[in-house]
Parts: sequence; C-alpha cells; structure tokens
Amino acid sequence: MKRKLLIALLAMAPMGLFAQNETTTSTEINQRKALKQYGFWDNWFIQGQIGGQYTFSENHKIASFADNLSPTAAVSVGKYFSPQVGGRLQLGGWTSSNYKVDYTYDIKYLNANVDALFNLSNIFLPYKEDRAFNLIGIMGLGYVHGFENSDENWHATNSISPRIGLQGDFRLNDAWSLNLEANANLLRDDFNGVSGGENYDGTLNVLAGVTYRFKARGFETVEASDPALIKTLNDKINEQRAQIDDLKACCEKKQTVTEPVVNNTTPVVKNTLNSVVIFRIGKSTIDENQKVNIYNVAQYLKENPDAKVVISSYADKQTGTAQFNQKLSEKRSESVVKVLKEQYGISENRVIVNNNGDKQQPFPNNNDWNRVSIIVSE
Repeated sequence: MKRKLLIALLAMAPMGLFAQNETTTSTEINQRKALKQYGFWDNWFIQGQIGGQYTFSENHKIASFADNLSPTAAVSVGKYFSPQVGGRLQLGGWTSSNYKVDYTYDIKYLNANVDALFNLSNIFLPYKEDRAFNLIGIMGLGYVHGFENSDENWHATNSISPRIGLQGDFRLNDAWSLNLEANANLLRDDFNGVSGGENYDGTLNVLAGVTYRFKARGFETVEASDPALIKTLNDKINEQRAQIDDLKACCEKKQTVTEPVVNNTTPVVKNTLNSVVIFRIGKSTIDENQKVNIYNVAQYLKENPDAKVVISSYADKQTGTAQFNQKLSEKRSESVVKVLKEQYGISENRVIVNNNGDKQQPFPNNNDWNRVSIIVSE
C-alpha cells in the first residue's frame, strides 16, 4: 500500500514542488531584471536634420566666419540593438562654402555615412527608458562625392571621410524626440578644389532635427529568473520522474483483493482505495487541482455503500511548531471531510479521521510530501 501511495505522490510532486516554491521564486525574480528580447524589425527610427556647416580648408584662417559657412541637411534611418548601442545609415549634403583670395565659391557635395551610435547616458547611468535627455556619441565612416564645379574649372572628387560627433536627444514621448547634433568630418585635401597648404580639409556640422521611432520603441525590462534556481527545480523534477518510471515497472496504481466467500465457490473481488491530497506549506485550503482526488474517494464510497475510509493528515516537521502542526493537520482533515459531505453528500460516520500533526512523517526523505492527507479504505 505504501508503495502505491508513493506512486501517487510522485505523480503529483511537480505540482506540489512549484506550489511550495512559488513565494521563493517570486522573491528571486523580483531581485533580478533583464531586457526583453526584441526582433530584427524592432527599435528602428528615422531622423531628419537641417543646419549649418563650417568648412576648414587652405584659406579659412584669412576668411571671415561667414565666408566658410553654408547650409547642410541629412536624412537617417537607424536601429538600436541595445539600450547602449545602435547604428544608422545617413544620406546628407548640400554645399560647402570656401574662400579663395578675395571671393567665396561653393562646392556641392553628397555624403553617405555609416555611423555607430553610443548612448552615453545608458552606458554611464542606470537604464531608464523614459529619460528626458540622452547624450549619444557618434563614430562613423562616410563616402563623400564632390560634384564638378565648371566655374572654378574643378573636377569631381570622391573621398572616404571618418566622422566623430555628439547628439543630444530630447524625448517628447514614446515615438517622437528632438535632436541637436554636432559632428566633425575629415576630408581629402582637394575636397574644396584646392590642393596644398593643408594635409586635409574638414567640415564641422551643427544640425537640429526630429526623430521618429517605429515599432517596439525602447527596451522594456522584464522579470528574470535565476538560471541556477531553474536548474535545481528541473533536476528535482527529472529525478522524481525517474522514480515514477522505476516504480511503475513493478507496481500497479490500483489494487484488488480477492476474498473467498464461505459456502460459495465464486470469489468476491473487494476494491481498495488509496488517494492523496497535497497542501501548500502552512495551508489547509484544498487547491482546485487536488479536488479530483476527493472526487475519487466520493465515487469509491458511493460504489461501496458499506465501506468506510480513513483520513490521516500530516504536517511538515521542518516548518512550524508541534502545536501549530497538530492544529494544521486537524484543519486539513476537516477540509477533506467538508468537501465529501457538502459536495458529494457523504455522511461523516463513514469517515475515520487521524490527525497526526508532525508526530509521524510518512515520507521522512521528502518534507514537501508530508503536507498531505492520505485517504485509504478501512
């Protein structure tokens, strides 16, 4: 009989295990946060900017500030891969104003850039999705095409241009933000149509613009469990499943006893009952998934009108005092009797109750299993 009870307990042990560890698991989770995993199409944005550009070239030192100042604009599409790191593809350009002896002239150009974005606020401060201001560092590489200038008798140029910059992002809401950016670009010496005097030409761009963020904006923090805790639970479940398989190989879940009847050659088959109700730690309330076991007891009593059952209730010795556990076992028995009586109409005189508290431990090797009421036929 005890072997059969062990099978029944093992079959329900995973439920009991997770029920008993529910509070502990929540505590572990609340102490840990992780970033929700996003797909390829999440956290994309589009950005439009317009501003001014100052060109550094051979004669910029002798020119007035306005002589080397010109408009510039850019459109970008990008994505953040994490709260700290993103990237963008940018197409920009317009004109570059340059000074030559006693007059200014323009070089029209177009640049395509690949920029890495580093959210310095999230790198050096705790992550906060709704932060009003984020400072973003920019490092990139561009391809710059300077168009032919026939007035100056200058041919087209192409150059690779490294870039560095900073952008301030001012959040308006989940989708929209304003941005202010400054970036410096290093160019070929002949970008402005004049070679010599300087090793390189360069531009300083200051732009203001707007950013729109698409689907799944930002990075939500979600609860994360402890991998070590999950592994411990899974190992225990797998161990219990292995025990179930071993016991099923040599035992049956139901038992029948054949007793001969006096003066009759026909044997009578007498059914016996083994049923277990598992409780949560410190509780006498019957969970919904345990009520099927009481239903089986009620069906047994209805099918066998002369039969009685014995309800033996226990408490875990490792938790609570002896006095508390005795009361707890009594309440567990009362809960089972109440369901039999009120839901299935079983008379109390067909039930014998043993309240054992923690004086006895039917399963001394597993404390979780001792939070039970064991119901057997008399």
